[in-house]
Amino acid sequence: MEKECPSVFELIGINYGYNDDNASQYPSFETSRFRLGLYSCLNKAEKGMKEYIEQEKECESYGELFGFLIHEFELDKCAYCMAKTKRNYLPDGSLLDENLMPEDCSEEFLGRPADKVRFRIGDLVEALHHHEVTLEIVGDLPPSPEWVSERKSKHGNSFRLDAGDDSYYTLPISDNENDHSHPKAVDLFPLRFPVSDELRNKLEARYRAHCLGE
Repeated sequence: MEKECPSVFELIGINYGYNDDNASQYPSFETSRFRLGLYSCLNKAEKGMKEYIEQEKECESYGELFGFLIHEFELDKCAYCMAKTKRNYLPDGSLLDENLMPEDCSEEFLGRPADKVRFRIGDLVEALHHHEVTLEIVGDLPPSPEWVSERKSKHGNSFRLDAGDDSYYTLPISDNENDHSHPKAVDLFPLRFPVSDELRNKLEARYRAHCLGE
């Protein structure tokens, strides 16, 4: 039996700010990513993250810390840079959420358990789109195990979900009524700034129109 390929864990830091008064304002702001290191296991990557946080506390001019990502990649495997697992962390280093399915669709997604769903329908969230963060509202949750089981019972082997289906359904502020996103759990963060009544009302109106048909 062939042994499982070893993995490498990439630690990524994310900053925002950089002395730009408008850099951290909703409905969107820019971020900057930087690789902090490659590690042989998750524990070492998390240790490296915590060491960086302690160093960052002494360097106020480096920019505001948005959070961290840890991506696991299998070595000696042709996977087009697709990650085996992904995790996101808050600025203090605490684990926020995780996508634990390979992005190469080699495994079947059987639903996200309720205790692993951090956000709820109607929540305002920060959606990380690589170098941009946008204020959005959650319109629907990842499929539950019960929902997947019901569909599989009805459709048999023709029904199969993969890692791409382990995602939320969110709506940004937009004049395009069809504009929406399907962010993965590791691409959503809780709000860190106050939200004006104007922006909140716009997002809630988008949810009512798009998801409730009002």
